Amino acid sequence: MNSKQVNETVNRLMSFMQDVKDGDLRAILSNMQKMSDYMAEMIRIYEELLTALTGRKRPELTESDKRRLARKGKELNDFLLVSIEPTWAPGTLRNWYNQLVGVKYNSTGANQKKRGRKPKSPEVVEEMLRLAERNPDWGYKCIVGTMKYLGYDISASTVKNILDEHGIVPDPERRLRGDWDQFIETQQYVTAATDFAQVERLTPSGLIRESLLFFMDIGTREVRLGGIVNYPDGNWTTQIARNMCDMWDGFMLGKKYLIHDRDTLFHRRFDMIFESIGVKIKKLPPFSPQMNSRMENFIRAIKTECLDKMIFTSQGQLRIAVREYLEYWNHYRPHEGLGGSMVMPYPQDMDAPVREVSFLGGLLHGYRRERLAA
Repeated sequence: MNSKQVNETVNRLMSFMQDVKDGDLRAILSNMQKMSDYMAEMIRIYEELLTALTGRKRPELTESDKRRLARKGKELNDFLLVSIEPTWAPGTLRNWYNQLVGVKYNSTGANQKKRGRKPKSPEVVEEMLRLAERNPDWGYKCIVGTMKYLGYDISASTVKNILDEHGIVPDPERRLRGDWDQFIETQQYVTAATDFAQVERLTPSGLIRESLLFFMDIGTREVRLGGIVNYPDGNWTTQIARNMCDMWDGFMLGKKYLIHDRDTLFHRRFDMIFESIGVKIKKLPPFSPQMNSRMENFIRAIKTECLDKMIFTSQGQLRIAVREYLEYWNHYRPHEGLGGSMVMPYPQDMDAPVREVSFLGGLLHGYRRERLAA
């Protein structure tokens, strides 16, 4: 670039900056649109050259290329992406971004270390099944003990997983599950459950994992958000417990039991706060999410219907989305476990027309009969 070209570039830049200084918004937007049009046309030329040389209509991108585009594309809405992106659809870019988020905690990626134990050999599986079938009164621990005595190094969770795959439940475990199902059935309306969900939030310095703590009334399926934090600790969960036991509007008022897993964040102080108002803690055995199935179903639902479909750049944005989803879950969403009914449906005027209510920018919809204000 010669001195004349440099001077012309500087003069154009100074003119643009003067427009900004003078507040001429129309000129600013016009210049930005011209720049965008130029870049889009240049990309089209490159693509035409690529097609002429290779016969391909668009380039094959590497994972690194996709991540680079996804990082930039997440800042734009669908309208802007369609305006400037002639090759890739907005949904494609969003999928790439979701893959980028998943790479951070995905243990199956190409660059991730292999985790977990190797699959058990057919010999081990066959011996385990033989012990379970020949000794129906044995629980998982008895099978583990005998297998170790015979020289096979396995854990109780491995035994459980393999027997479950073959549809075998030892009698002691069957009795335990039966007792638990009976407990849930008879005590569901005085029982609550709590569990965490996680979601990635995008920040200028990278991805941050946000933890969301939810509480559910097992009988009614009503769910309340306990809190959102990016670095949960014992003090935070203790404060959430106090909030849930508030004497005026605490979610746990009137409850007799609280179910949770063995996450270390559910520590002794956390339990003691609930016990102080007469709530008994039901701590689940290891590797038994099926015993908290109603809470697990909610966590799965909010992830697939809300959290996995959105990109969050602030905790406030995440909080608003969760609040909208809980409004949908508690008042508009039909639940199979309730015979297709809603958790807490709003009263309706059956002579009024049906009105559609949108949530999360139109991702979800609810319906009710309601007269619009004149």
